[in-house]
Amino acid sequence: MGIADNDRFASAVVGDLSGRIIATSTGGSVNHHYWGMEQARRNFRDLVRQTIGLDGCSRLVEACFTYKADFTVSDWRTFDLVSGFLKGVDVNVEDFATSSLLGMRGSENRLILIGGHCGLAFLEDAEGRQFQTRQDSFSWSPLVRINRKLAETEDMAYEKCKEGLLHMKTLFSLGKDITAFADSLDRLACHGSMLALEMAHDIALDLVRMATELFRGVGGHKPTIGLYGQVLLGSETIRARVQHLLRLMFPQSPIVEVPLAPAKGAYLSSLLARRSDFREEMITDLCI
Repeated sequence: MGIADNDRFASAVVGDLSGRIIATSTGGSVNHHYWGMEQARRNFRDLVRQTIGLDGCSRLVEACFTYKADFTVSDWRTFDLVSGFLKGVDVNVEDFATSSLLGMRGSENRLILIGGHCGLAFLEDAEGRQFQTRQDSFSWSPLVRINRKLAETEDMAYEKCKEGLLHMKTLFSLGKDITAFADSLDRLACHGSMLALEMAHDIALDLVRMATELFRGVGGHKPTIGLYGQVLLGSETIRARVQHLLRLMFPQSPIVEVPLAPAKGAYLSSLLARRSDFREEMITDLCI
């Protein structure tokens, strides 16, 4: 079982020992640093119930967690999270970059571009060296972007466009998640909002810049580029712009969507720990 947590929700992938994925699900965050151990344990129990059912726990032999927050990676309290629940299961923790890249499979050179609650990019070359870059979480915030765009156009006649951005701002004040932001951005752009389209293209450009920065680390080799994240995959406008720019700049690099990549990588990591004879290429493609 592989579990990937981004501090707001967790995704799970369960597969058998041959590399065949048999179940996936998403649920509440299992990061006890943010939500406390009691809530994290409840969320983890619900996640397992959704994925394989509580009866299925008896068939689990290995579990791997990966967290977006760097400080959680080597935290041994992860064992407290599963204590008394996953009995007889070997538990390990993998860093988020390794899990994300592992979940892509494909070529020797691979780059994963992540646009969700933050902007991240990880690259692994043919020698197994990893490189990464990220955008400041504050500047990446949708609310910051909305306020910035409203400030930029304060003296301009974009009243209807501004109404749409103000509505998006209200959604966040009501506790809506990042998916609502991606949906609203697409809807406004489709209805002709120039401000929404500018925001979408600004986000796309920031993501492409991160990829460009990492491309310098692989010289003439053109890695496969994987796209992941609720904003990048959730907004058709942003995803199309990112793909368009990447194809113009790196025409020899295949571009693929990799939903659940960190969780798939965590599952694969647990599988590799269990089976030394397992080859990564055997993992089943998953399209969700």
